[in-house]
Amino acid sequence: IEGLKDFVKIYSEDNPKPVLSLLSLKSLEEQLQGLQFMRVHRSFIINLSKIEAIERSHIIIKDIRISISEQYKEKFSKYLSSKLM
Repeated sequence: IEGLKDFVKIYSEDNPKPVLSLLSLKSLEEQLQGLQFMRVHRSFIINLSKIEAIERSHIIIKDIRISISEQYKEKFSKYLSSKLM
C-alpha cells in the first residue's frame, strides 16, 4: 500500500493494476492494526507475509524494493526478532 497525500494506492496479486482510493495512509494503518500489515516507511504499508527478502534497509516483495525508514526500523526489527525466535 502506497500513500499519495490524500489517496492510497493498493497493490494486489490478484489485480495487475493498483486500486486508487480516497483514504489517508494513517487511517488505513489504523484499520489494519493487528493484522499482518506494518508501516515501514512514511509512504508504505506492507503485507508482512509477502516479504521475499530483506537487504540492509530495504524489503523486497516481487521485484519491488521498499525502503525501511529510520522512524520504523526499530518496530520492524522487533517484528523480525519475534519471528526468528
